[in-house]
Amino acid sequence: MQRKEFLKMTAGLAGAAALAWRGRSVWGAERNEAFPSGTAGGGSLDPRVDIGLERLGWNLARVRERAGVPVIAVVKANAYGHGLVEVAKYLESRGAHAFMVGKLDEAVRLRLNGVRAPIVNFGPFSPADAGAVIDHDITQSASTDDAFALDEAASRSPRPASVDVHIDTGMNRAGVPAERALPFIEKLASLRRVRIRGISTTLTEDPEFDAVQLRRFLEICAKARKKGIDHGLRHAASSAGLLAGPEFRLDMVRPGITLYGYYPNARTRKEDALGLKPALRLVARVTFIRDVAAGESISYVRAIKAERPMRVAAVGIGYSDGYPPALGGKGFVRIRGKSFPVLPAVTSNHIMVDLGDDRGIEIGDEAVLIDNERSSGAAADSLSELCGVSDYKLLIGINPLIPRVYGGTIIS
Repeated sequence: MQRKEFLKMTAGLAGAAALAWRGRSVWGAERNEAFPSGTAGGGSLDPRVDIGLERLGWNLARVRERAGVPVIAVVKANAYGHGLVEVAKYLESRGAHAFMVGKLDEAVRLRLNGVRAPIVNFGPFSPADAGAVIDHDITQSASTDDAFALDEAASRSPRPASVDVHIDTGMNRAGVPAERALPFIEKLASLRRVRIRGISTTLTEDPEFDAVQLRRFLEICAKARKKGIDHGLRHAASSAGLLAGPEFRLDMVRPGITLYGYYPNARTRKEDALGLKPALRLVARVTFIRDVAAGESISYVRAIKAERPMRVAAVGIGYSDGYPPALGGKGFVRIRGKSFPVLPAVTSNHIMVDLGDDRGIEIGDEAVLIDNERSSGAAADSLSELCGVSDYKLLIGINPLIPRVYGGTIIS
């Protein structure tokens, strides 16, 4: 076969594979039906993520009580590692007013999986996306002239377009700059097939500057109202803003990390004002056990040299699964209720654990990597302090292909 023919053939195969994959997963059902009910299609020694839905419900109730206004639950990034669709459907049943995502794909997936509450795509948008936004009844965050394309697309649909105007009051990341916000709002309000459902800003979480941002934001809202513009619900408070004070809660709050049982910073964690309950456990299994003689080495490039006889266990999880390499030599796992240190040899699919003198650990035993009990010292916030990675990154970084288990049902 000539090189040219080979490249042509492989390009065709790659395209066919891409189309087949797209047909199965993009904007489709979250559950993988290729495997029988109750299984994830994985091995019995593979890692899994346990999600306590009732804990999510507890956290939502505490947030709603503190906020006193509607809650738009942030479920971006696979619901902070907890599973986009299952989490959103559960929180909808427990009174979440709306949902916020960071990508249009997430918003459409929620709609295709039966979520009926309002959904705001806080992420990027281009005119090419206008049809999908309208067809799936998604409220699009609007901050550039691209949002005007929604008017034309909505003219071909029985449903008007919905937008949430996002204003940059000092974050300098996204949003229409504050000094240009009012003309932008006026133009959006003049469009025949566009409805403004909300208006928002993002706080920097610097206490002094947040007050400045809030003042700028409220001034713009007041000027819009003075011109007779209905800008919808005002919102600025993420989890940090929710806890910063009632002045930031406005008409709606959009918590993320607090829904999953964690606080946005060390101060609020220490105060524990909401009595939050972590919802996620990351577990794996012991896959091998070795007795290593003094002088022998362990792992790649002989990362560990045994200065004494050692009994070590390999646990079937690694950085490809989202386990931070920085926890090597600092973290620990819980096996049979005991804590064992993780050796500084985190590889793609394994971590190595020092069993000390324990002869009771066996292959197949469950190892808890992230616990949902703070008293264990293995909750995500405690582990994040050990390795210098925030609990946000630790949770979101868990590989989405690891099966999530909700009340005994495995979702792959």
